Amino acid sequence: MSRDEIIRAAEVYLYDGLVRQNAEAVRAVLAPGCWRTEQGRNTGRSGDEIADGFKNAVFDVITGIHQVRWFVEGEQAIAFYELELRDGELPPVLIAERFRVADGRVHEIEAIFYAQQEAQAP
Repeated sequence: MSRDEIIRAAEVYLYDGLVRQNAEAVRAVLAPGCWRTEQGRNTGRSGDEIADGFKNAVFDVITGIHQVRWFVEGEQAIAFYELELRDGELPPVLIAERFRVADGRVHEIEAIFYAQQEAQAP
C-alpha cells in the first residue's frame, strides 16, 4: 500500500469516527480483528466493538482535529494531532496515535494523549 492509502484509511477513523461519530464509516475500514489501546488500556477488541464505541455520547465534546502530522513507514502510520473539545471551551488534547494498516484496513490502533490544563491566572 502507498503512504497515501495508509493515511486515508486512518483518517476515516480520525475524522469520521472521532469528529463525526459515524460508526458505519469507521466499521468499513476496520479489520474484524482490529484492536485498540488508549494509555495502555484496552479500548476495543474487534472492529465492530471499536466502531460501536463511537455511538457513545462521550464523543459529543469533540469538535475537531488540528495540526495533524503523519509519519509512515511500511504498514505503520503515526499521527500527532490536537483534538479540539467543545469549540475551544477546553484546551486541546495532544494525541499520538499509531495505526497498522494492511490491505486497506486498520488492524491496530494505539493512542497516547496529554490533556493540557487551562492556564491559571496569577
